[in-house]
Amino acid sequence: MYCTHCGANNPADATFCQKCGKQLPTTDQDESTILTVPPVYNSNYPISAAYSEADPVSTPPPPPPFNMPSGQAGSTDVPQSLSSAARPKSRRGLIIALVLVVLIVIVAGGAYAYLNRSTPNNTLTTYCNALKGGDYQTAYNQLSTSAQRNLTESQFASFWQNLGGIKSWTLNNVQEQGSKATATVTFTLNSGQTAHATITLINENGTWKVDSETITVS
Repeated sequence: MYCTHCGANNPADATFCQKCGKQLPTTDQDESTILTVPPVYNSNYPISAAYSEADPVSTPPPPPPFNMPSGQAGSTDVPQSLSSAARPKSRRGLIIALVLVVLIVIVAGGAYAYLNRSTPNNTLTTYCNALKGGDYQTAYNQLSTSAQRNLTESQFASFWQNLGGIKSWTLNNVQEQGSKATATVTFTLNSGQTAHATITLINENGTWKVDSETITVS
């Protein structure tokens, strides 16, 4: 017989429950009928025991990380879309800067080569300045190959030293015709005299050289 208070199973002829001590109900029904009465469980049964350790309660997965946009407080991550967009711009800027530097170098080199190219005026300027400064070696180097064959450097230097040296000079006229050019130069000597020179130049392998010179001192 099951106790209606605690659900304990007692002998069929028991009057009181052997577990909780309360009086058992009496009935004229047979034992099989009594045994079919469902037991009543004590309300003090622990609720936690109803859950099995084999069926743990699953916890929800953590939310995916969220990167706040750049510039907001608490965020140090730069969005991938922004960083990938910044890289091509920086590469473009670097390429443009390199191209500009190359262009500047080319233009500067071209301007320098143009200004220092060999011309009749440049050759005469170098020649006359060297004579004025007494640098007869540099002046002699401005002569053409044929002129140097007819006149040694020492003879060239002696000629101008005998004139007493150059105080100043003036380039009067330069006329260029193909690979030849002519010019007139007025030299003021240290003695106070004036020397008028008619100079012929030739283009020798792309470089203008003094080929002949006629000087009149007055």
